[in-house]
Parts: sequence; C-alpha cells; structure tokens
Amino acid sequence: MILAATMSLVGCGDPLLDDLSLNTQVSSGDLSIAENYDQAVGYFLTAQQKMHDIGTSGGAHVYQVQFNIHIDNYAGYMASTQNFSGNLPSTYRYFPEYADGPKASFFNVAHAALPVMRSADQLDLKEIGAMCNIMYCFSALELSDVYGPFPWTDYKNDVQEPPVTYEPMDVIYDSLFYNLKKSAEILADFSNTSQEHQDKINNALARYDRICGSVDVWRRFANSIRMRMALRMSNVNPARAEEEARLAFNDGLIEKSIVYNQNVHDGLSHPIVFISTLWNDTRLNASMENIMKRLNYPFMETIFLKNGGAIKNTSTGEKVWNENTDIVGVRTGISLTARDDNNPYINFSMVNSAYNTTPISLFKLSERYFLEAEAALRWNIGSLTSSYLRGIVANFADFDVAQTDEKFRTYWAQKDGDIDTSIDYVDPSNPRNNIKGLLTVGVTINSSDAPAIKLEKIITQKWLANFPMGLEAWNDLRRTGYPRIFPTNDIGDGTLGKGRMIRRIPWNETDGSAAQDIANSGLDALGGGNYERTTLWWDVEDPAGLGDNRWWERAAVGQ
Repeated sequence: MILAATMSLVGCGDPLLDDLSLNTQVSSGDLSIAENYDQAVGYFLTAQQKMHDIGTSGGAHVYQVQFNIHIDNYAGYMASTQNFSGNLPSTYRYFPEYADGPKASFFNVAHAALPVMRSADQLDLKEIGAMCNIMYCFSALELSDVYGPFPWTDYKNDVQEPPVTYEPMDVIYDSLFYNLKKSAEILADFSNTSQEHQDKINNALARYDRICGSVDVWRRFANSIRMRMALRMSNVNPARAEEEARLAFNDGLIEKSIVYNQNVHDGLSHPIVFISTLWNDTRLNASMENIMKRLNYPFMETIFLKNGGAIKNTSTGEKVWNENTDIVGVRTGISLTARDDNNPYINFSMVNSAYNTTPISLFKLSERYFLEAEAALRWNIGSLTSSYLRGIVANFADFDVAQTDEKFRTYWAQKDGDIDTSIDYVDPSNPRNNIKGLLTVGVTINSSDAPAIKLEKIITQKWLANFPMGLEAWNDLRRTGYPRIFPTNDIGDGTLGKGRMIRRIPWNETDGSAAQDIANSGLDALGGGNYERTTLWWDVEDPAGLGDNRWWERAAVGQ
C-alpha cells in the first residue's frame, strides 16, 4: 500500500510541480520516478500516445471504452449498432467495465507523466516535466468532466486503490489552473536558459514530441486548456470564468491544432475508423446526420459513407433501401440487438475509410477560435465576428478547403431562412424511430441575432468542427444545450427517461471498498447521488440566459 503524502494548498491551487520532489521523500519510497534521460523521454512519448489512446495493430480497444462506446453516443456524434453480448441493451445503460474506460485511460497517462514530473529537475529536464504536467492536467480535466470529483491528491501520489478521498470539482479546477499556469511560466522562461540546455530540450522534442513540436506550442497548449476550462465554468462562476479567460487569452493561445498523427508515426488506423469499419460497432448518429443535412455541411460524405448494404423494414422484411442509397444515422436510446446478419443497423452509415489518415485530435485550432467567439459574446474578449469566422475557416482548412473556395463561401452565406427545416430524420428500417429535425439556425451571425441565437450558432459550428472529440461535444451539450440533438428516451440507470440527458457517468461501486470511499467522501464532493442524472459542479443553468441546457428536462415533464 502506498502511503499518501501530506499535501498543502498554496494560493488557489496545489503546486504539483513544486511539491513532487517532497512527495518522493516523505512517502513510502514506492513512488515511481524516471531514473535517467532515456526513461524520461520514453515516458514523455507514452503519455502523448495515451491521452486519446492511439491503439495498437490489434485494434482500438482502449479508445472504444475511453470514448466511443458511450461518450460519442451521448454527444450525438456516433451510435452503437449492437448490445455487446447484452451488456449495453441501450445507449444509456450502465455497464461498469465500459464505464471505467475513461478512468483507466487517465491512469495510463498518469503512469507515464508523473515519474517524469518527479525527476525533471534532477535530470535537467524541467521543461519536459512541465509538458508532462500539462498532459496530466489535460487528462485530469477529462476525468473530472466525465465522472465529477475524484481523489486528486491521492491519485497524483500513485494511490489508486481504496482508501482514497474524493475532492470537489471546484478545488480540482483551482489546482488545474495553478498547475497549467506554473507549467506555462516554466516554458516561457526557456529562452533564458543556457544554449546547452536549450539544445538538450530541443533535441528531445525533435525525437519524442509528436503533438506540439516546440516549447512555445506546449506553452500555448497549456493556456488553451485554461481557456477551455474558463468557458466550462461560465455558468457556475461567471466572474472567475471571465478572469481566467482574459488571462489565458492574453497569455497566448494555440496557433495550430494539437494532434497525434498515429498513421504517420505508428502506421495505425484512426481508432474511430477501426471501430466502425473493422468491428462494425459504431455508426453515424441520427442527430449528426440531420444537422449536417439541414446545414448542407460539405464534408458529410468525406467523413461518412452511404448505407453499406440493403436495408429492410424490420416488421415486414421488405427491402426499402438499396445499397448506397443515402447517408443515414442511428437513433440513440433505441433497443439494440446482437451484431449479426439480422441487425439492420450494421448497414447504416459507417465512417469513411478515407478518414483513416486523419490525426487524433486533442485540441483543434477551430476550437480555440470558437472559444474566443463565446468569450467575446459573454465578456467582450476579442472579436466575436472575427473569431467565429476564423473558427469555420480553420475547420474547412482541416479538409484542405480555403476560405476563397466556393464551397466555403456557399456554406458561410447560409442565413436562418436558408435552412431546409423540412429535412427530418427517417429510420428506413423502423419508422417508429422517425423524428422531426430540431436545428433552425443558419451559419452566418447577424448583428440583429439575439445573444442566445449567437451562442447556438457558435456551439453548433464548434460541435461540427470538433468531430470526433465526443467529450468536448458532450461537455458543451450539458453546459449550453447546443446543438439541438435528438432527445434520448432511455432510462439508463433508472434515473433518466422521457428524453432526459445523461449528465455524468457514475462511479463504479461493484468493489465494496471503492463503494465505501464514495459514501465517505464522494457523494459530499459531488453534491448528489451517484447517478447518471446528477449534474456536475459546472452543469447549472446559465445566469446570462444564453444557454438552454435544461430543455430536455422541461420536455420530460411537459413544459
């Protein structure tokens, strides 16, 4: 059993980089450290590969339970085709082994990043330690945004098994802000170090850095994560959110997308392509299909294929669609069956194999600009119009389409009245799943648009651009209510149903000791029961009235 070190809070956050050397001295001696340069840079590379897991030649098993089997469905991006041997008879059903996937991925990053952070000073690799701290914070933020509170202090001391103490999300966010700022400060000072030291770090980055490429890009990555966090807490603490957003904006945000090119570096498929085309476990979500069609999204057929086989009506057995008829998605929340020849959804739209060479995204440049656009809307930080335009330009650039291209100009010119609201969702195999489309806003933001409409347009375009990063999409859905995806009529763990949205993935209580920790400190830190319906700290109604993140609940009670 590893003994947790005594920690102290400094300022408004816990100085992880400053106290880890102390931790190794006062703990039991079992804390792992990187003992030499080769070990440190090896861990550094591994952490990058595990943030959004790149998989192996044997498949994207980790990524599937990290994101695709649940979160991508909640986000309205993808939908499961099968019930996984009865473990997931519907979208929101809780299965502990799958629900633990995001937590396991966090530990994979922590196991690689923490040893480097502890020994970075001794190895004269403080910048690499700061970069590992950024990756640790990135993954810790994702962990918190999935489940809620977690044992921040225990986890960073390698205490993963009970007993552990859960800490509230606002405390975790304070610590994340502190650590990201501290890391950025270390990286900002890099140019003041000796030439010998700079050469050592730059050589390490040239060989082992797959996602940023330079010290300054890592610094901007840290600041951009801070910006993401600031908007996340805009409902629960608007004043603090504005302060943090201004600081991050002024410190400098990313100027290129932060991605891991698994195809170039490792010869691997994009995980979502592997899961879709080789396992047939995931298909286009009906919500995304309808939104793309109503907006005439020009990359729909770049990302997805038309139905891969004939589709029959499940009641009559009559063939209603020939192969390659149209792009069609799957509703979330429907009853799922085995993955066999009788499953109609296997023939629905899979991810295009051409998407295989797309790098795994961690933070897209388009998101940076959409965050800025929202910050401008809320707090007059920067320019709303300019940032919004640049966000869409960056998204089109991901598909090698320039702003001067007719395809861009046509898309950008769409006003609210140009949207074809007659396009609804049709399930060719089961008409009971048909539903009227919900999107009514266009692309262009007009000065006359109400603030709430402006936010809906920003988040809708951000949602399209961020594909396939399901967690960020789900975060925005819970925080803003946008874009307007189809409600999911699924009771989940018994606390949902009637279209209510899943608000978190519950902690796994199958182990008695873990359940005791949850009872002792988890529930108080969460502020509610360990249910899918319980909202996270930042998931409250928007006091500014811009978001509409309770419309599912209002609809559930007939309001």
